[in-house]
Amino acid sequence: MQNQENKTLAPDEIDLVRVFVVIIRYFVTNRKIFFYFNICAIVLASAYIILKSNVYESKFIGECQSIPDSRVVDLIADLETARSYQDWLTLAKKLEMKEADVKKIKSFEALPNITIEKEAKGLDDYSLSGGEISYKFGIIVKIKNNDILPALQNGIIKYLTANEYGKLRVDRFLENRKSLLYYLDQQIRNLDSLNLLFATKIVSSAYSSTLTSPGDYKGLLVSLKEKALMVEDQIKFCQPVMIIKPFIPFKEPVEPVIPVAFLLSILFFNVLAISFTALKSMRETYYLNRDKF
Repeated sequence: MQNQENKTLAPDEIDLVRVFVVIIRYFVTNRKIFFYFNICAIVLASAYIILKSNVYESKFIGECQSIPDSRVVDLIADLETARSYQDWLTLAKKLEMKEADVKKIKSFEALPNITIEKEAKGLDDYSLSGGEISYKFGIIVKIKNNDILPALQNGIIKYLTANEYGKLRVDRFLENRKSLLYYLDQQIRNLDSLNLLFATKIVSSAYSSTLTSPGDYKGLLVSLKEKALMVEDQIKFCQPVMIIKPFIPFKEPVEPVIPVAFLLSILFFNVLAISFTALKSMRETYYLNRDKF
């Protein structure tokens, strides 16, 4: 029985060996063709790498106090649309840059806050809590020259700051904060007056029902002053766009990818070599047997 199984398997093994031999013989016979085609692939890939402009990538992370990240993504998408249609004049006006500089921009990609947090926390299922609105956003740009990054960063900030929707919200926020600060200052002055009343042991004011000792007064006064300082900081540091991480110029380009360029070129030219040898074989077969056709 074992001999019969060996006899049954033997033809398959012989076929595999024959296939392997045929493949080796094919490449040996056509070695000059494959050699020249691969030389052409290497030369072409080298020329592509030398002639193609380097493309660099950088990321900007900011927080837009007045515009939710979803709307910032839409605004940046408008920049990418202008760039993709090569409307350099419009793009230059939006970013307040020179037309020659905006032509060096290869792409814009806006990132909502949820994407930034996923990358920072290393989580795939990160999500904002219910009802929470985020104002943090990111922008990835690809450019031909790192020298335009400072002007590009300033241009993006000015572009987002000039948005009418954002300006109205910032103005309203400042108005509310200033009103709250005025109210807190009034309350602090009232408590200062109440302190004088405590000092003379006269307690007859709207606070007398809740404040029965200097200790109660001091605790409330400290709380109000802390709140007033916090509101002052909000007014002082209120900016339409806050920079969390500026664009950083990296020396290493992201394009062209040298190994990929060589791999694709060699693969393409080897396919051409196989096609060429197949056509050559068909041509030789035809001339050998043309009398039969």
